[in-house]
Amino acid sequence: MTGRALLRFRLGTLLIACIGMVWVFSYAPKPQVLAMIPGLICWITLVERSRRMRDALFWTALFGAIAIGAGYSWLAQTVQDFGNIPPIPAYLLTALFGVMGIVHGMIFVIVHRAMLSRGRRPHPMITVLLIVAVEALPIRLFPWKMGHGAVDVPPLVQAAAWGGVSAVSFVLLSLVIPIFEWFGWAFGRRGPAARPRAALATFAVGCLFFLVGHFQYRAALAEEREATETLRIGIVQPDVGRKDKRQATNGGTNARAESLAAYERGSRKAAAAGAELIVWPETAITESVPIMEPKHDPHSTNGYLYQVGYRFLGELGQKHAFLVGMYERKQVKARLSGTKLDERYNTAALRMPGGRDAPWSVYRKVFLIPFGEYLPVPLDEEKYLPQKFKMRPGLMEGEEREHSSMLEYKDLKFAPFLCYEGILPDHVLAVCDGERPDVLVSLTNDSWFGDTWEPHQHLNFTRFRAVELRAPMVRATNTGISAFVSITGDIAAEDRLGLFEEGVLVKDVPILDRGPTIYVRFGHWFPTVALIIVVLAFFSALMRPPPVIEGEVERA
Repeated sequence: MTGRALLRFRLGTLLIACIGMVWVFSYAPKPQVLAMIPGLICWITLVERSRRMRDALFWTALFGAIAIGAGYSWLAQTVQDFGNIPPIPAYLLTALFGVMGIVHGMIFVIVHRAMLSRGRRPHPMITVLLIVAVEALPIRLFPWKMGHGAVDVPPLVQAAAWGGVSAVSFVLLSLVIPIFEWFGWAFGRRGPAARPRAALATFAVGCLFFLVGHFQYRAALAEEREATETLRIGIVQPDVGRKDKRQATNGGTNARAESLAAYERGSRKAAAAGAELIVWPETAITESVPIMEPKHDPHSTNGYLYQVGYRFLGELGQKHAFLVGMYERKQVKARLSGTKLDERYNTAALRMPGGRDAPWSVYRKVFLIPFGEYLPVPLDEEKYLPQKFKMRPGLMEGEEREHSSMLEYKDLKFAPFLCYEGILPDHVLAVCDGERPDVLVSLTNDSWFGDTWEPHQHLNFTRFRAVELRAPMVRATNTGISAFVSITGDIAAEDRLGLFEEGVLVKDVPILDRGPTIYVRFGHWFPTVALIIVVLAFFSALMRPPPVIEGEVERA
């Protein structure tokens, strides 16, 4: 290659990389799924255009690092605010997060180029399944996938009911990868020949699933509309920010009084609107409340809340149920010094209607936030964590399993999850334990992230749980975004409260009489099937002799 040709090649490669960066907008607050098309086409073009494997890995690393850095730019500052960590370690942790976010892409590069090296292009469907398989690998803190970018395209999202987000990725990629193949057929000059007919077959599969998703969407809308049973639920969003909450947790009198007043205003408004169940967000009650340990004593629990200022909770609780985020006190033995370490569970606590003896049940948060709720390194948590107590996780096994499972009210089953747990589909499935819940409840505190992309991304990732389980979802947050999510993953404009807005949402949530979805029954079966097919295709490609190029026989 001459110097001028090499320069054109490098400039072309740089141009392709720049165009591909529009990919990040598929994970913006209002995801633009069309951004996936140039993003994927440009990335795979870079993978195949690179002359050496290390070049392809470099472009993938750069491509992913910039996209992840832009999409999760809120992370470094949040680590400092939430975990009280100095700037340099915070940015190092963010860099580690970025590296982990592109490992699956590098695996794709290695496998895809290995198949290309045999002189034949893999079938476009194999490329689709390869991406689906590698993106499901458990190697990232945030399990984002291609399918997450399609959250606002209902016919695509409905695939989650049978195969989770991986199935959504499959349908989306079946529509996009053929476009890449046709570009290679029209403009490609190097490497194995493109397969336009195979691309057409792959595209047809994508169109078929899109059409099926359209009819599933219409059927689900009709199912919600025709539901004969409903439960009127109220969501209270108090707009109590992270600083106010931290001050309230640490005994700040003014912040605590303002927080109490906001919850009382919202609860009274929800009750006046006829809400049977009133939902507060994560850690709405910042006191350490005795609930289940050493034993469940409703009189003591309700009496304690009465003493610390929640008199209105007892008043409204006479006729209304409450599902609130609070800290549950954990019983601990005294130290040798005679003092006791303050240990707590982060819980979603359900209070039945009634007086001072109204019973409670709890769901204890299982997955705590590293560097915010616990330290994954051997350091003194009392010294380095921002709160003045030690957080304990709930358990998914043994006798304590009952405190990290579904809650029941009026013969209905509620599957709660707190904060980060909402983007962990495996965990939500474990909470449901093979059953379809009547209502999903997501309690979170996104105030730590400010006015960034995070509250939008968190909500968009969590919306898939409603489709996977075909259950309506109630989402309560401290400062937004609170919402009612339908079984289709949709959110009506009137069913959401924006960022930093104090308000109340009240809605008759449909209760559906249906069995568990394919996804609830079989979990993450789809990426496993995709992996098996890819492994068979990979070894088939390696064992098959390269094609004979015209003229090689004569030279031999």
